[in-house]
Amino acid sequence: MLTAVVLSSACVAHAQQADDALATRVDARMEQILAQYPVPGASIAIAYQGRMVYQRGYGMAVVETNTPVTPLTRFRIGSISKAVTAVAVLRLFQNELPQVLERPVFGPGGLLPDAAYPDFAQPLDPRVLKITLRQLLQHTSGWGGSDYDPQYDLANIARARQVPAPASARDVIAYVLKQRLLDAAPGSEFFYSNFAYNVLGRIIEHKTGLPYEQAVQALVFTPAGIADAVIAGDRRNERAASEAGYYDDPRWPAVADRDGSAVTGPESYSAYHFRSMDATAGWVSTAADLVRFVDAVQGRGSSALLTPQTLALMKQRDATLAENNYGLGWVVTRTNGMEILSHSGALTTGSYAYLQSRADGWSWAVLMNRLPIPYPAEQGARELQAFQVAVQRGLMSTIVNPEPQAASR
Repeated sequence: MLTAVVLSSACVAHAQQADDALATRVDARMEQILAQYPVPGASIAIAYQGRMVYQRGYGMAVVETNTPVTPLTRFRIGSISKAVTAVAVLRLFQNELPQVLERPVFGPGGLLPDAAYPDFAQPLDPRVLKITLRQLLQHTSGWGGSDYDPQYDLANIARARQVPAPASARDVIAYVLKQRLLDAAPGSEFFYSNFAYNVLGRIIEHKTGLPYEQAVQALVFTPAGIADAVIAGDRRNERAASEAGYYDDPRWPAVADRDGSAVTGPESYSAYHFRSMDATAGWVSTAADLVRFVDAVQGRGSSALLTPQTLALMKQRDATLAENNYGLGWVVTRTNGMEILSHSGALTTGSYAYLQSRADGWSWAVLMNRLPIPYPAEQGARELQAFQVAVQRGLMSTIVNPEPQAASR
C-alpha cells in the first residue's frame, strides 16, 4: 500500500512538472504571437485524451474598460460554426446514414421540399435539383466559385426580395435559387461555400421543427456539456455576457451597414447579421468549450456525440477531388502520418479562431479578437499567411509534448 501511495504521488508530481513545462512553452509562444501581431486579446485551451490540461487568457477582451481575457471569455468563432452545423446534421440523420447523404436537397422530394418551401421551388438553374446533402457538407454543391458571397450582400438581397434589411437566411436562399446560376455542376469541383452551410441550417430547422440555435444546442452543445455557446449579436452593445469586443485592423476602412442605411462603421459591427449567418459563422464560444465540443465529437471524455461508424464517415474525404481536404464539415489532413481534424474561422477583420484535434489525443483551440489582415487584402497575402502559420503550426508544435501521457492529469 505504501509503495502504491509513493508511486501515485510520484506520478502526480511528474504530471505537474509536465503541465508546468507545457504552460511555459505555450505562454512563450502566445506572447511572441501577440507581440508580433497587433491582436488585443486571445484565449487558449488545451486537452489531452478528453481532459483539460491548460487554459489561459492573454491581453484585453475589452480595451476601453481594461477588461482582461480570461478562460471564460467568449469570442466569435466564425467558420468553426460549420463544423458545429455538420455535427448537428450527422446527429440528426444518424439513423439514416449513409444513404441520406445522397438525397437531393431541393425539389418535391428534397430535404427542403417544395411544399414546405414554395419560395425555393423551380430554381433558375435546374442543376440545383441534383445537389445532395453530402455535397453541401463537402463544399462540392457548385456554389462558391465566384467572388460573390450572398451572405455578405444582405441589404441588396432584401431590396430585391422587397423585405426589410438585413435579409433573413431563408430570403438569402430564395434569392440565390431564383437569381443566380451555379458556378459548376454539383459534385464536380470544390468551392468553399458559406451559402451551402446556410442551406444546411435550414435543413436542421425543417427536420427538427426548431429554430437553428435551439436545435443545435439540443443536438450538440447540451450533450457535450456546453451551456455558454450562443448565436452572436451584431452590434457592440449586443455582445453576450463575458464576450470580447472586436477591433478591426486600423488599416481597414469603414463599410456600409448591412441594414441598407447610408451609415458606415467598422466591419466587425456593421457588415454581419449573425441570424442570417447562423449555421455558417454565427456562434460565440469559449476556447475551452470548443475543445470540449471536438473531444465529444471524437468520443473522448465522458460524452460521445457520434457513433464510431458516423465518426469514420465524417472523416472520409471525396476521393474524386484530390484538392478537397474536407470530410463532412471538417478539414481532414495527415501530418507525418498523424490524422488531424481542424477548422479555422476568420471574420474580416475582427476575429480569428482555430480548432484542432489530433489522433494522438491532443485537442486545442485558440480565439482572438482581431484578424491582422492588411488592406487591401490582396497586397498582404504573405503577411496573413505568416500570421496563420504562426498560430496554427507554431502553436501545434509548441503544444505537442514528446511524452503526452505525462500531461493527462
